[in-house]
Amino acid sequence: MSGRRFFYLVTADTPYRMASESLAGYAHRRLFRRRKRVPTGGVKIIYQHCDILNAAGIEAYPVHLGTFTVDWIDHKCRPLTEKEARDLAGPDDVLVVPERLPAAGAAFACRNRIAFVQNGGLVDKNLGGWRYEDFGFTGLLCCSAWLGDFMANRSDLPRHVAVNGIPLDRFRPAPERRRPKSVLMLKRKPTWQYGRQAVARLAPDLRSAIEVAELENRQTEREMVAAYQAADIFVATGFPEGFALPPLEAMACGCAVIGFTGGGGSEFMSDGETALIAPDGDAAGLAAALDRVLSDHQLREAIRRAGYDRAQGFGMDRMRDGVLAFAAAVSGRG
Repeated sequence: MSGRRFFYLVTADTPYRMASESLAGYAHRRLFRRRKRVPTGGVKIIYQHCDILNAAGIEAYPVHLGTFTVDWIDHKCRPLTEKEARDLAGPDDVLVVPERLPAAGAAFACRNRIAFVQNGGLVDKNLGGWRYEDFGFTGLLCCSAWLGDFMANRSDLPRHVAVNGIPLDRFRPAPERRRPKSVLMLKRKPTWQYGRQAVARLAPDLRSAIEVAELENRQTEREMVAAYQAADIFVATGFPEGFALPPLEAMACGCAVIGFTGGGGSEFMSDGETALIAPDGDAAGLAAALDRVLSDHQLREAIRRAGYDRAQGFGMDRMRDGVLAFAAAVSGRG
């Protein structure tokens, strides 16, 4: 391939002013809010990209904008501080910047700057009426085909798609561990409350017959696999989503999945086939889907089987092909 290096920015409580942020809001956030120690913005995917590139002999680094440690997933790549990366990166290297921080790459020498779009809901909000071209970007990287289509009328830049994958050797069913009528939802975004509202709308006899787990968003990957394997039904409550990893991971682990696609989940959630879908933010629709899957054993098992089969098409080999194709294209070899 090429000797170009790849630098992926990873954010926590960013020191940069976001495009949608007023001067007063920026000052308040920097001066008074408690500094986050947990990075945000598809961190696992960024680390997976870097591991894939390094394994292929292409030098790649996650670059931490802030002080934090990524220790809840297995990875082999070495993260850099922002200063280390600025000192190392040259004009011919590739800088990959989170979609929500279009100005974050200004201090880097890299001429080849890619906006990594993992959540379409953050694009318009953080561009402040501008486009990525206006910030000096040379291309877009999207983590789903749905996002590629979403960005088509928001930028004229070249769009690359590397569809997310999951390690299917880890995310797999364990039927002996599954608890019948157990319902799992993740407290991952504020929208998880729609799941609680849906449970509250169930008939009292049905509600009393189920076991509901509301899992905090601070689990390791191994802990998440164990939680999925123990659950009978997974309720997807996140929106908007650029890809929606949790419902796919749940499918791979043998859960019957219901809930919101957030947009990106439509890559693998097909209503009545691999999942029961409710419109994003519709608590009544979510409750109806949960009622159906709990009350109809045949439907639940059909969705479970079809969801598992669909998840098998989203392994790491597919993701690796997409990442390497992206790297070849931006290195002038695609």
